[in-house]
Amino acid sequence: MKFREFVLVIVLVLAGLVVYQVQTGHWNFDTSDWKWGWDESFGGFGREFASEETRTIEGPLPPVIEVVNGHGWVEVRGADQDTAQLTFKKVVWRRTEEEARDVAGRINYTLAAAADKLTLTTNRDEFRKKNFETGFVLTVPRTMAVRVTNAYGVVRVERVKEAVVRNSHGELFASDIEGPCSLETTYEDLEVQGVRGECRIKNSHADVRAVTVAGDLDIETTYGRVRVEDAGGKVDAVCSNVDIDLRRVQGAVSVETSYEDVFLSDVGPAKVTGHNMSVTAENVRGDLDVTTSYEPVQAKAVQGRFLVDAHNSPVTAIGVGGDLIRVGTTYENVNLSEFSAEVEVVCRNGNVRVEPLDLKHGLDVRNEYGTVDLIWPSGQRARFEARAKGGSVSWGLDARPDVDETNGVSLVKAFSSETGAPLIYLSTTYDNVRITEGGRRL
Repeated sequence: MKFREFVLVIVLVLAGLVVYQVQTGHWNFDTSDWKWGWDESFGGFGREFASEETRTIEGPLPPVIEVVNGHGWVEVRGADQDTAQLTFKKVVWRRTEEEARDVAGRINYTLAAAADKLTLTTNRDEFRKKNFETGFVLTVPRTMAVRVTNAYGVVRVERVKEAVVRNSHGELFASDIEGPCSLETTYEDLEVQGVRGECRIKNSHADVRAVTVAGDLDIETTYGRVRVEDAGGKVDAVCSNVDIDLRRVQGAVSVETSYEDVFLSDVGPAKVTGHNMSVTAENVRGDLDVTTSYEPVQAKAVQGRFLVDAHNSPVTAIGVGGDLIRVGTTYENVNLSEFSAEVEVVCRNGNVRVEPLDLKHGLDVRNEYGTVDLIWPSGQRARFEARAKGGSVSWGLDARPDVDETNGVSLVKAFSSETGAPLIYLSTTYDNVRITEGGRRL
């Protein structure tokens, strides 16, 4: 590494440290408090003082508890009880321990009770210097719905009726939620598990993991990874620059992403839309509809139709069970096998190979500047026509063709008397068409 590149790396690391410390409140650049140009607790290396207080909130309690916190953390756990236990924690950084202790003594929480909800907040806004964190740790009845607003810290919610969490710059964990939940955070990972209602997730610049969500799952995120396992409803993922892995989804799947990989396994009907992304799908219980570019599409065991609109993408499919395969791509190869369906393929500057189980459906392959290979099911008969401009048509069956001529365009027709049979039409330019009977190879 060159010296100037090394210096640039160091500058970027220091800049990231500065941003993080300012955002988390450990550094304060208010010039009115500078001493020799630096805050008294520069870098969080001043004195730290921590304290906590606890209380029990007697029942009967309203159905909702709301926590509004600033820089800090929140933990809410449900239990089989009719009261709520609260622990309020404070961590303060100042030049001296005495000053930190004094500030901690003036940091308080407020509990507001109404018929419909309890609200917990802090007096953070009263302090000009905010070099401190506050945390709420709560145990509440399992029947309560929880709403949390927090920043720059971890939020955990588990074993409650419902959850609505808005966190920023902090990890978020939710588990064992009886009803619906809505979860949002940024720049840190989000994980949810064991939701028996529907779930909405919004995140950015971090990973999302959702396991065992019984209801519909809606995910919106950027620049990270999405992992979903054992979803009972449908899954909609609207993403950008996100690697997506969906496994065992009972409902339909809709995915939008770019520049990363998409993997689907044991899912309902699936629609994948994006660009510069590879798509791998197996065991799709319905149609698979893919739009992508510059990366491969691979499918296996698709029970419905297989539809691909691609650019510069190789396409491979094995075992499509639906009644239609439609593929369009360029500059890469198409390989289709183990299917009984109507086929429409449009390709350019790539090779096409098709190996159907039978010829009960029409087959239309149009290629440019690439070969077309058809593996003809042994013993099958269907109307056949193949054209190759600037190339040849190689007929590899024992039955003689009805037409076999060359006049600038190679033309072969066969089984023309099978008027009730579907048409097998193959064409290419400046390359060859080859027909091989199943069990043989040219």
